[in-house]
Amino acid sequence: MADNHKYALLIIKALGIWVALSLAGFFWGEKLIDNLVPFYESVAEAASEGYVAKISVKHEVVDYILLEVITLHDRLVTPKVTLPAGTTLPPAKITVLHALVPIVILLTIVFAWPIKNSKQRLYLYLMAVPALFFVSALTTPLQLLGNLELGFQNAAASVGLVREPPLVLTWMLLTEGGGRWLLPVLAAVACGGISAKLGKTS
Repeated sequence: MADNHKYALLIIKALGIWVALSLAGFFWGEKLIDNLVPFYESVAEAASEGYVAKISVKHEVVDYILLEVITLHDRLVTPKVTLPAGTTLPPAKITVLHALVPIVILLTIVFAWPIKNSKQRLYLYLMAVPALFFVSALTTPLQLLGNLELGFQNAAASVGLVREPPLVLTWMLLTEGGGRWLLPVLAAVACGGISAKLGKTS
């Protein structure tokens, strides 16, 4: 009975934190994303195949993250269509709220994690910072690149051809199929487990 009460309180605490973080993301999330833009750009360029990437946040009724790229090399779209180097491609985009989902999930679990002492809390919060960047790197910039590649796939399909899907597109489909929820959960649980071991008191 005591365990059930403890778990119920933990669930209520997590729900309260999730609501608070969701509201914070709704009102101020674009400021966090604005600060992450240079990081997103570096990840996008590292993961892309010969692009110069420019990422920006477009503030409208619904805020969007835009990825605009310039090809550094000739880009084969179909056997008859090649984009020359220096071509600026139509932007790919996702909503800011879409990008905030894995961050909110990660921080909800971190802040709700049961803490036994201040040493464990310190380790947990310190590890949450690289975990946030890790999860952000594997979601937003790769989803933008995947959406960009999806345009090439559609262009090839429109003339009856099939392009071999690159890894970034496969990864985007995996994250959109539930990966952007699972990644922050696993990262947060790893932070919690490691901090519990490091924060043990003798």
